[in-house]
Amino acid sequence: MRARTVAALAGGYLAAEYGVSVLVKRLKPVFPWLITPADLTPPIDPGLVEKHVARSFDPELGWCRRPGERGDEVTDRGRVGYAVDEHGRRRNPGFEQDPAAVACFGDSFTFCRLVADDQTWPHHLSRMLGVNAANYGVGNYGLDQALLRLERELPTLESQVVVMGVVPETIARVHSYWKHYFEYGNVLAFKPRFTLGADGLRLHGSAVREPGEYATYRDRLAEITALDPFHTGKFRPDLLRFPYLPRLVRRGRRHLPVLAHLVAGLARGRREEAVRAAFGVVLRDNARWTARLYADPQARRLMRALVERFAAVCRAAGKHPVLLVIPQLADLERADGATAHRGFVAEVAGVLPVVDLTGRFRHDPDRAGLFSYGKLGPHCSDRGNALVAGELRPVVEALLRSDAESHAGG
Repeated sequence: MRARTVAALAGGYLAAEYGVSVLVKRLKPVFPWLITPADLTPPIDPGLVEKHVARSFDPELGWCRRPGERGDEVTDRGRVGYAVDEHGRRRNPGFEQDPAAVACFGDSFTFCRLVADDQTWPHHLSRMLGVNAANYGVGNYGLDQALLRLERELPTLESQVVVMGVVPETIARVHSYWKHYFEYGNVLAFKPRFTLGADGLRLHGSAVREPGEYATYRDRLAEITALDPFHTGKFRPDLLRFPYLPRLVRRGRRHLPVLAHLVAGLARGRREEAVRAAFGVVLRDNARWTARLYADPQARRLMRALVERFAAVCRAAGKHPVLLVIPQLADLERADGATAHRGFVAEVAGVLPVVDLTGRFRHDPDRAGLFSYGKLGPHCSDRGNALVAGELRPVVEALLRSDAESHAGG
């Protein structure tokens, strides 16, 4: 009897293992953030590389907006378009011919995905101040890439004020060397990164500095994994492979709701809704990683060194630096109120002016209305961007005024 019980349990376990393996295999084409051993060294399609090179590949920054680029995106509020000017900046309607008194660098929350050109916060800021606030934002940048973009543009940058806009997750982005290890499936996103040692910041160039190196990235895998802490700390623990059940339990907070959303949504024929809900789980899991990094003294030291470099570079060029922090919706949904990064914000407030929108967003009576929704998660809506510009306005206005007064006095 005992042997039969053991055999039945073993058979049930193996059946469950097989069932999960089939489920993962069927769901992965729908949701690539479910990763398997095949994702350890995925092939990179040459056709995909060709499109990437034509549109955004950059040997120094990893990727960057192309001058003259145009595109559109589907949002929950309809389709919106964007345009990039001849300098690689997002179009700023009505201010294109004006000298840029303000330069805005940063990520997709600075570029302002999912809204039109006249609904970005740099455009709202331009209208409030009556000056051109040029938009150099690039999607998925960390503070490190945005800083390198600023340093590239600096020799011809006329702006008196430089705003660096980041989301709290930037502390994770500056630790990434291959974004695939943090944002599963983003295989084209090799990037430069800084490390911090006894001699200060050290820049490591991207592992892919010319298009042909996408085909040979495996030859540099030891270097790539050594420079990306997410390979060991996040990516490998999230792999779904035999034995599946222990892995589902260990990472149940991520895997189980992802699978539940996908199975339930697809069973009802609501694929888009299912993918959005599952992706929300991924974003919340990434927010937990962000919180852990802000609690890590070594990670905070790297971030502080990058902020100090940003401030020093601006001041050496006679410009005023401002750090702007815009929360993602996943930050606001955290039980701790997205307070993880606030200690860091308080720490660097002595280095440069900081505008953190987290508290203002969190207590807004219509928080959902601050965001538009698209394929890659929510970004600020027109109203959200207007709020950002309104909070930023007095800081930038005071710096522009002091700059004008100092020039008048001189």
